[in-house]
Amino acid sequence: MTIRVIGAGLAGATVAHLLHQAGRRVEVLEGDPTWGGQLRTASAGGILYEPAGAHIFHTSDTAVWQLVTGLVEMLPYRHAVRTEAFDRVLSWPPQLSELRELPQWATVERELASRPAVPRADNFESWCVGLMGETLYHEFIEGYTRKQWGEDPKNLTAAWAPKRIELREDGYRDLFRDPHQGWPSGGYPKLLDALLREVPVVMGQRVTIDDWEDVCAGADAIVVTCALDEFFASHLGALPWRGVRLVNHYLPGVDHVLPCGVLNTPSPLKPHTRAIETKWMSGQTEPGTVVSYEYPGAPARHYPIDDVAGANRALARRYLDELAALPGPPRFVAGRLATYTYIDMDQVIRQGINTARRVLEALG
Repeated sequence: MTIRVIGAGLAGATVAHLLHQAGRRVEVLEGDPTWGGQLRTASAGGILYEPAGAHIFHTSDTAVWQLVTGLVEMLPYRHAVRTEAFDRVLSWPPQLSELRELPQWATVERELASRPAVPRADNFESWCVGLMGETLYHEFIEGYTRKQWGEDPKNLTAAWAPKRIELREDGYRDLFRDPHQGWPSGGYPKLLDALLREVPVVMGQRVTIDDWEDVCAGADAIVVTCALDEFFASHLGALPWRGVRLVNHYLPGVDHVLPCGVLNTPSPLKPHTRAIETKWMSGQTEPGTVVSYEYPGAPARHYPIDDVAGANRALARRYLDELAALPGPPRFVAGRLATYTYIDMDQVIRQGINTARRVLEALG
């Protein structure tokens, strides 16, 4: 008997690896011609870059870090982000020590003094304004959000804002505070290759509800990591996603162009949301660099859209209920696509660890 995993992205690869390590027979079915999902690393003139967007590994989950570092070498990279604001390049998240030097500080100071004790969580905009005031919100957040999500910020939920938006006064300029941070030597395909090296994978075979009987044949359990609306042919409606496309510029003979790995561009006058220079992450020292400009609105499943009314989340739950109601062996879900959640890589791996554990417990 076999455990079948649908999808060979980071979630599916983690589940498959751990089940194989536990002595179970595993088979992975991947719709794309290659595995790895959005974890792509390419090369131009020997310089590594990420054609599907920047991925920065950071975690406070020791078990996740031990799993990853047991498979690949992680370079000691700590992620710093800057943003174009007030006609300057400033830290992200914003630092009060820098803001005090701005001509607009008097206005910002008044707005900060009048903030509520707790930001209102009516929607994404109300929470951000409650945290930092109107001026900082409009300069740092509003334009970026409208470009990135293609929505009025009032239509987005505030649920994930506390995890992503800060106003700092402690001088700490790395984006993440997690104790474990790094970037895989040679790029992310090294990690996916290590996870799947000993696992049978069928690539180029997209699985939908029409294939369910075949997927279940001879299977002890099914793990689904693909997008459920796509799996069910969107018969309840399509789940809204926001995608990005990257335009990559190879620049020979140049060391670095950006001041750090990522430079945010919140201005609505510029169509891209940020610029990425992976050479900061890879630690390469040879001449040449690649700067990638990220444009939102591509037809890809990068970010689920959490609307303030919760309609998209409710639709995702209906698809989960449909999956649970299908006949056949026990089935489990993991990963960003199947759970319709905006999560970081370490959270994806944690879901993979937990799912593998649940599968083993169910099968005894």
